[in-house]
Amino acid sequence: MDPHRIADDNEVIRSALINLKNVTGIPVTMYGEVAEPGKLKISHWVGLRTPALHDLLVEAGAGVGGRVLATRRPVGVSDYLRAKVITHEYDEAIRDEGLHSLVAVPVIVNRNIRGVLYSGVHSSVRLGDKVLEEVTMTARCLEQDLAIADACRSMDRGGPGKSRRVMNGAEWEQVRSTHSRLRMLANRIEDDMVREELEELCDQMVSPVRVKQTTKLSARELDVLACVALGHTNVEAAEEMGIGAETVKSYLRSVMRKLGAHTRYEAVNAARRIGALP
Repeated sequence: MDPHRIADDNEVIRSALINLKNVTGIPVTMYGEVAEPGKLKISHWVGLRTPALHDLLVEAGAGVGGRVLATRRPVGVSDYLRAKVITHEYDEAIRDEGLHSLVAVPVIVNRNIRGVLYSGVHSSVRLGDKVLEEVTMTARCLEQDLAIADACRSMDRGGPGKSRRVMNGAEWEQVRSTHSRLRMLANRIEDDMVREELEELCDQMVSPVRVKQTTKLSARELDVLACVALGHTNVEAAEEMGIGAETVKSYLRSVMRKLGAHTRYEAVNAARRIGALP
């Protein structure tokens, strides 16, 4: 495997696991990558107490992850060792780690299963629909981030026998921040031609990774999202854009409705998934 890809994807996956743990409060998050046809390898983890599951190979159809790999559907069990919907080849490793409840969701990129995202607890707590929803949402975001990373690597290769250095995560975040600040700068420009040129530059920053965009967002809605992406509050966004805080709220409600998002940060992620933001 390309060493640039390993480093790049590791960073994306690790970030997804940490974010999922922080959002849900669930102590254990893991990622199993498709190591070879019909097999997963638990390659990344956060919150494991023992090495029992480190680098564990999981066969398709076996256990929770193997069933996800075979069916391409989410799987959840509230008591792993007694669950009847899965096979039990890995009970010893689960018992050694002390895991009780576990949910797993496929990560599919370009119609191929790239891996499986897990979340679990050591106590006898049932993981409800809200947790499954968050795991699923994180998997969808991870799919998009991996697809974007693939696209950037593909575009960054400079002909036969050559490859240019790919951006790391920190550099990509700098691109995102620059895009948002350019949109804010465009808001303060009174000259129509200069403002349009800045907005065109913003579009060019997005276009290299643009996917099919089925939801049309207005320029003002994108400006609000750019502010949110920078961490601005509604009041700060209003000051930046020269409009009222209630108007900012109105734009946000419109964006969230269009993107099917429940929070402002979900809206930013959704906009990135459709290629409206870098």
